Amino acid sequence: MALNKPLTSLGVRPQIVAAITAALAAAGYLSAGSRIASIRHVKRTNAWKMAGLRELMLGRDLSS
Repeated sequence: MALNKPLTSLGVRPQIVAAITAALAAAGYLSAGSRIASIRHVKRTNAWKMAGLRELMLGRDLSS
């Protein structure tokens, strides 16, 4: 990815980038001169799938 490539080309709207930047600055995670290197979509896992995985993991014997 080129350094001068606009973030909108990744599918993230400028309003979202501004909101994330403001939240990070308000929380103290960004200081003067800091910059956000990348923002990308995170695919959410289906809640039903996670519940199934949880049931499978709880059923395993991990004592050995």
